Amino acid sequence: MGKIQILSESIVGKIAAGEVVERPASVVKELIENSIDAGASSISVYIKKSGIAEIKVIDDGEGIGREDVLLAFQRHATSKIKDEKDLVRISSLGFRGEALYSIAQVSKIKITTQHRAENIGTEAYFVAGKLKWQKPAITEGTTIEVSDLFFNTPVRRKFLRSPYTEKANIIEVVQNYCLAFPEISFSLFIDEEEILNLPESETNYERICQIFGLETAETLKIKAISEGDYKVEIFWGEGLKGRYKVFVNRRYVREQSIVNSIYKAFQLQQPQFIIFITLPPQDVDFNVHPAKTMVRFANPQKIHNLIFKVAEQKHISTSSMVAEESSHWEVIPVSNEQIPIFLTEPVFNREPEFLTLGNSIVVIKETDGVIFLDYHAAHERINFEKILNGMKEMVVRLVFPVIVDLAAEEYILIKENLSTLDDLGIEIDDFGKNSIIVRALPDIIQKGDIAGIIKNIAYAIKEDIGKVDFTDLKRKIAATIACHHSLRAHDKINSIEIKTLLQELEKTSDPEHCPHGRPIKKYFPIDEIKKWFLR
Repeated sequence: MGKIQILSESIVGKIAAGEVVERPASVVKELIENSIDAGASSISVYIKKSGIAEIKVIDDGEGIGREDVLLAFQRHATSKIKDEKDLVRISSLGFRGEALYSIAQVSKIKITTQHRAENIGTEAYFVAGKLKWQKPAITEGTTIEVSDLFFNTPVRRKFLRSPYTEKANIIEVVQNYCLAFPEISFSLFIDEEEILNLPESETNYERICQIFGLETAETLKIKAISEGDYKVEIFWGEGLKGRYKVFVNRRYVREQSIVNSIYKAFQLQQPQFIIFITLPPQDVDFNVHPAKTMVRFANPQKIHNLIFKVAEQKHISTSSMVAEESSHWEVIPVSNEQIPIFLTEPVFNREPEFLTLGNSIVVIKETDGVIFLDYHAAHERINFEKILNGMKEMVVRLVFPVIVDLAAEEYILIKENLSTLDDLGIEIDDFGKNSIIVRALPDIIQKGDIAGIIKNIAYAIKEDIGKVDFTDLKRKIAATIACHHSLRAHDKINSIEIKTLLQELEKTSDPEHCPHGRPIKKYFPIDEIKKWFLR
């Protein structure tokens, strides 16, 4: 008897669903893309219980004709591709013909739709991809309600992250389309709470103001360049610290080569930019992965060259948004007060002889060899343990509580973990409209970048699977704060500080690794060095 067999349609359907529908946010993504492709000018998203109970998307697009409704739920059914030539010039978002079919396989789904050219629409209900009923309806646009997601694939539901992480993922997906399509109005409600309500806007800058706030937007710099059918527009600055977005032909993508080019061209030390890249559809392939977040360029070097060219141009002022280019601009460094390397005045036997290599490496001469030391990593380890041990020991109430404006997904993550943060000595109250107010902090971190710390805490929570582990979260927060307050690359360091670093480093629980697991130092004895030269 042969071992190879043809899989049943049910199993094939669930495999296809697994490629497209990874989590509730994947469903939201696919439904929004269909709404955009239908020419919608308004899209509303309603979520219940992290998207597991219900996801509803309402749009005012052209709708689906009566004879096409059932076809739309068949595999490989699409209105976006007619022949093979269309595969190399894709200009729509949802082109694979898998979305509704895949979503229907792992949920209960109801569609109510009416094409603009018809007098009567259709309402249909599917369970696990099987049509249960269909009837006439009168409506405008399309409403799709997805309920009981993954009810027939419990293993997939088991591996979802915590409810607040899934909510944050949904918010991020909606925000991405808000940024890519400023001419469309969007609203998002989660458990009947309004999270986003953005009217249509005329420019990318205006939409950035709506999402991140005017105060953040006014800190940004803008540069743009066009060459033929290629265009690059980038927004960057401290206001976006810790965030970066890459959009190619109005699609959010994860393209590390572009990120690396931006880091080099703009000399950035951390992510803080939003870039919009436009090019002919035949010059980019989005069909690399079912989720369409990975791309392949026909001419990647041209994109990278444009990024370096735009970096050399003068920036556009965001405060006035006048098209004139300023003749000079200056980046004012943000001061991050460092935590002292040592608490008491040390006694030095001698000052070490050293040589600086690169940005944060020093070579220290020893009597019997040399030590290569990453002084940022060393200082980070020292500060990490001081912060970790000092949390909750001395909590101080701020004389002037600090209001922190957050992105929507950061806000919901912080708001739903207030009790956990309180156990860490971080007292926060909800201030409404994506803002929180910080009232108390551990003394050891009160002079830090409070907004940056809170945003990094939100990121740490988002990365956890299931319930947030208190001990792990405490270590992540301490590591984040330590990184912010440690000696930076390019900071000058003297022999006394090097000696002190080495002394304090030996007192830590792991003097060989920074809090993120990277090595701190490497010792080479003179005998080993002689072997390099066959001596």
